[in-house]
Amino acid sequence: MRELVGVALALALLVPAGAEGADGADEEVPADAVPVVEGTYLRPNVELPDGRWAYVHVTPADMPWRIAIGRPPRPPKYGSTTEAREVAIEAMRDWEKAIQPELPWFQLEFVEKDPQAPVQVKWKRRMVGSWAGFGRMTWKVGEEGVRVGGQMEISTTPGRFTTLEIDEVRLLVAHEFGHVLGLGHCLDCDSAMNYSWHTRDRVAVTDVDVRTFLALVEKPNGDAAVPAPTAPGHADPTTELSEDRLP
Repeated sequence: MRELVGVALALALLVPAGAEGADGADEEVPADAVPVVEGTYLRPNVELPDGRWAYVHVTPADMPWRIAIGRPPRPPKYGSTTEAREVAIEAMRDWEKAIQPELPWFQLEFVEKDPQAPVQVKWKRRMVGSWAGFGRMTWKVGEEGVRVGGQMEISTTPGRFTTLEIDEVRLLVAHEFGHVLGLGHCLDCDSAMNYSWHTRDRVAVTDVDVRTFLALVEKPNGDAAVPAPTAPGHADPTTELSEDRLP
């Protein structure tokens, strides 16, 4: 409870009590500002009013994490709309299966439609620009402390002449769900969060992804990173860079 109260007080400066927030800043913590936890690609994912960055993550209080996901308006290549929904769920289940041996409390629950579900997955006919998908963590600060959710947008047909294959949908959703969990990109490792212009070049959830998520949840919720970032003009790793382009 102290942990939740502490982060509630910290984030109340950023988000009014009872209001929703999102990691929507347009700046990224400079790569050399905060030491990376060894063996991970963990970076802070929330910017505080004083310019410092902090760590926010799900807790047992958020579980089971309810995720609303329907069917896409258009089918992927070599699959139906029903199969697209199924592989998207499987992609998120991959994270659950990988994390549960270390954190048995991490549980996902899927429904087709629920406006109150903390995690919302929306299928789009087209993405703005040349994006293939988008994912980010959100939070709400209230009397009960911090509750974490997420938003994801995915398109099976992100471009006028582009239709994702069913396997690409699974890899893309696995990647974007990592952003929903509060993780950024890993540019130089075998990871679901390896940023690539080609979704097919990504891999499934790996040990480094699990280690990074565990390192995140080990941080006190709302814990500020030291020192404060000073270099401007970067992109938030869980916002701008989470909008993944096709070639």
